[in-house]
Amino acid sequence: MKKIVIALASAGLFTAATPGISQAGELEEMRATLQKLQAQLEPMQARITQLEAQKNEPKASPAAASTVPVRSASAFGGNPNVTLYGKLDVFAEYNSGGGQGDRVALESGGLNGSRLGFKGGADITEGVRGIFQVEAGYFANNGSLAQGGRIFGRQAYAGIEGKYGRLTAGRQYSPLYNTVISFDPYEQGYGSPTTDGNVSTGSTRFDSSIVYASPKINGLSANVMVALGGETGNTSNNAAALAVNYENGPFGASVAYQNDDHVSASSSVIENAFIGASYQVKNTKLMAGVGRVDTDPDVGNSKTRNEWMIGSQSALTATGQLLLAYAEGRTQDAAPSDKSCVATIGWVETISAQSRIYGIISHHWNDAGAALVPMGTSSANNYVVNPGDSPPVWRWAISIHSEPAQP
Repeated sequence: MKKIVIALASAGLFTAATPGISQAGELEEMRATLQKLQAQLEPMQARITQLEAQKNEPKASPAAASTVPVRSASAFGGNPNVTLYGKLDVFAEYNSGGGQGDRVALESGGLNGSRLGFKGGADITEGVRGIFQVEAGYFANNGSLAQGGRIFGRQAYAGIEGKYGRLTAGRQYSPLYNTVISFDPYEQGYGSPTTDGNVSTGSTRFDSSIVYASPKINGLSANVMVALGGETGNTSNNAAALAVNYENGPFGASVAYQNDDHVSASSSVIENAFIGASYQVKNTKLMAGVGRVDTDPDVGNSKTRNEWMIGSQSALTATGQLLLAYAEGRTQDAAPSDKSCVATIGWVETISAQSRIYGIISHHWNDAGAALVPMGTSSANNYVVNPGDSPPVWRWAISIHSEPAQP
């Protein structure tokens, strides 16, 4: 634009300095010159306006130029993420002391069940996030699916979370189960009192369940679950559970209750109640729990089972942890007595952030009506003993896992 203004000024000076031209003739000539210049300026000005507009437009990316539609991150919500994670746990097992003989086996899922899963979410609005998780269990020793062959048998749910808590729906862990294993030194690993049956956890997971987890307020939090049967003409075949947890410094305590109306046992209503407490003393966490199970069958007499366990987790070295547990369980008025006791000692050595090795020795004492043995996640048949047998078990294993830290 500056060059055009300079050209106009130069033309005017040139015309004014030309001798022998009358004022009238000079005026007409100047008008004619201006008209010619204006005619030339109009397309030039239009082109300048077009170029300035193109300069201010954002540059198109290769993706935008593509004919294939591409969804932006905002189409899925803010801060979307999906994480792939997994665990692989393989162990060798030797069992003896039972009247049916000894057993040697290579199994999968001792300290932790082997798994592969996806989880993630995206912001729906400010302070509210949509979440999901699907998780498959498998046996690493033979490559088969766990949980009865389900593709996502461990977990499969979606929901929302925010400052008011977390609400999810799908196949999920029971609040009772999560509460009981939090006071189990082995967290339901091999040799655990909650794996062999001495201390009941109820059904581990429930299909078609809705779970609400409250935020923690002054150390208090709660989890509520309802699992719906979905059968026409049948309002039973469902379950409900509640767990209340409290944490204050080194001290923790929980109370849980569950009513299983013909879900895990098609011919019974099963009620579970549990109270647990823990206390951290330097590098050792002490824990204990007391449980009761009332079974009311459709036909026959009701029965009550009383259970308890104690244990500890001690970080004795920078990489090693000692696990101890003892438990007893007995059904009231059972004849013959089905009381069983278990004592387990284990060592877990952390090799890296993704790998651990561990060894466990466990021993059972069974009354004449009991036949409990140490168990893990078994891909085949577990060790079997006759009622009243008291088998010791030696088991050495390796666990390799990769799982992101929980939020």
